[in-house]
Amino acid sequence: MNPIILHVPREEVASFSDDLTAWTSSSGIDPRLTSFPDPGKTTNMSSPIRYLVYVDESFFEQFPEWRQYIEQ
Repeated sequence: MNPIILHVPREEVASFSDDLTAWTSSSGIDPRLTSFPDPGKTTNMSSPIRYLVYVDESFFEQFPEWRQYIEQ
C-alpha cells in the first residue's frame, strides 16, 4: 500500500482522527499516521495540516469526504 498525503483543515482534524480510528478498527490496517510540515508554508494557524497515511480505497469508500484533501 502506497502512502497518501492529505491536507486536512485544522478545524476538521478531530473528525479526521475519529474517522481514521473507526476505519482502523474495522479494517485492522495500521494507517501509520504521520504529520509533517508543508515545505515553504508558514506556521499560520489557519493552514491545513499535512498528513501522511497508509490507507486503501476502502477508507475513501467509507469516508468519501476526505478524498477532496488528497495532495495532487
